[in-house]
Amino acid sequence: MATFQDIYREYGKPVYRFLLKLTGSRDQAEELLQETFYQAFLHIDRFEGRCTVYTWLCQIGKNAWLKECKRQGRFDGRAWEELELPDGNAPPEETAIRREEYRLVRQKVMKLEEPYREVFVMHVFGGVSLKEIAAEHGKSESWARVTYLRARKTLADGLL
Repeated sequence: MATFQDIYREYGKPVYRFLLKLTGSRDQAEELLQETFYQAFLHIDRFEGRCTVYTWLCQIGKNAWLKECKRQGRFDGRAWEELELPDGNAPPEETAIRREEYRLVRQKVMKLEEPYREVFVMHVFGGVSLKEIAAEHGKSESWARVTYLRARKTLADGLL
């Protein structure tokens, strides 16, 4: 069995990247990473092995982030407004348009009902497979696929 330090070494950076995509803030992602591994350490006995350790850690991180959003009353997506775009070579007008589009999509994601929001966030931002998401929820892979597709459709309909 791996030590908790081994788990941190292996999953710290991927979980950080997930949290950075989720929050759009390096500082908040770092804080949430600490909280994620703290909670994982406290509750390691609850890990049932139905999903990968990465999926479990992303779930803890997502829950910590949602708890923080609720605590601060920021459930409308404002935490994502300052997200840095990967392409710094684009003209300022294009960058501004892309940033606004991205912010609007993230706002819509936050308004999705559960389990649509959770499945969408874990799959898109966390890169977690639908099969793993289904296992985490004790459901079939078809359930996860349908839930994800419905979330995408709801988002697409809301953005038209």
